[in-house]
Amino acid sequence: MKRIYTFLTMFMLALMPAMMTSCDTDDDYWYDDYYGEWYDEYDWYNDPFDYGNNQLVSMARTLNGTWTGNAKSNYKEDGQWYEANFNVEFTFTQYTSLSCNGKGYETDSDDTGYSEVRRFKWYIDPRTGNINIEYIPSGSRYLLDANTNSQTSGFYLGWSDKEKQDLFNGVMEGVNVDENITFDCERVTGRGTRALGSDSVQTTSQGKSYGKGVPLKRIDNNVPKTLRRR
Repeated sequence: MKRIYTFLTMFMLALMPAMMTSCDTDDDYWYDDYYGEWYDEYDWYNDPFDYGNNQLVSMARTLNGTWTGNAKSNYKEDGQWYEANFNVEFTFTQYTSLSCNGKGYETDSDDTGYSEVRRFKWYIDPRTGNINIEYIPSGSRYLLDANTNSQTSGFYLGWSDKEKQDLFNGVMEGVNVDENITFDCERVTGRGTRALGSDSVQTTSQGKSYGKGVPLKRIDNNVPKTLRRR
């Protein structure tokens, strides 16, 4: 009888790794399926993504709203690089109060009073935290890298203890265009934007910040403002 108990004990111990492996495989498969099989097929710009974690949703709600400030475009044309400085206002609107994507528009203006409005779609990548923007109808795409911090890459989004307000600054790196746009913006007080289909408005980041950048001025706002004609 003792030998039978010993055999059964050894048999169960031998089965445990296989049982644990089976459980881990199921968990890993769910993870791979969630961020693998359909990730590259998902229509991030147009289909509301309402399955993010609290951090992702909080970041989207912080971005949601209107930001105003200064911008500088470094762009390539006919083989030469040029620079244009202008006033800028961004408005981001979530598809829903829980989504990490949505629509928006950008208003650029110069010292003469000339202005132009550009519409765009945006999403926050749930894998990286990067902000992706695609302008309509040109299809020009830009990336704001959440994991870098330099004068040519990265961004800061959220509360600044020094300025006592929400700031949004960084670099929009051209993905399919030869252009980088550096910008320094602050939230427009009292003009938070409702998520589509929502009655709630968030006008502050509630003390949180996102991105590895720092809330410092990246560009000189005292230079003449001249738009790049698009």
